[in-house]
Amino acid sequence: MARRTGRRREEKAVSEEIEAKVRIADPEAFRRRMAERSESGGETVFEDNRLFDDAAGTLLRRGAALRVREERPAGGEPLRATLAYKGPRAESELKRREEIEIEVQAAPGPHGGGAPGLADIFQAMGLRETFRYQKRRAVWHVGECEVALDELPHLGWFVEVEGPTEKAVRACLEDLGLADESLVADDYIHLLTEELKRLGLDPTRAVFEA
Repeated sequence: MARRTGRRREEKAVSEEIEAKVRIADPEAFRRRMAERSESGGETVFEDNRLFDDAAGTLLRRGAALRVREERPAGGEPLRATLAYKGPRAESELKRREEIEIEVQAAPGPHGGGAPGLADIFQAMGLRETFRYQKRRAVWHVGECEVALDELPHLGWFVEVEGPTEKAVRACLEDLGLADESLVADDYIHLLTEELKRLGLDPTRAVFEA
């Protein structure tokens, strides 16, 4: 979830993620809270995320990632597809890292394309899919911040708040009544991988049951 403050997206796709993540136990109560604070947003979008790396795990060792994401409404056709590079995380209590993200053709056309086409290109270049995970996400905007309610397989529910500065993110957490909640330091990839190992499941695949 990247915010490009002060930069026109069509000119430059580089940004810095500044975000905080907390676990929540009652997603419906949170939805009601957000409906009181934001006049728009809240529609649930399904995400299918695929990470790629070389056989030596070069990106993983650097703490970086190359991600292809496809987004669609529940039961619908692809809405949006993105390609993102995420750099190593900076030293900070909140998550801060460089992100370079571009939007690509959402759905395959008569000559291919979309997220599947990107995956084919990476594999032809010698990269391989190292992890796939799905997510259901609803997004609202509160002041300067973007607030996401996420559901992940095997893990449950989280809220992510992203903004242009740490001060803005912390102020938004306070406004939402989440300032006293413990921040989750690990990213979803690490959390999912550890949970899949604990459950004795394939540690490279976290998808919702059909």
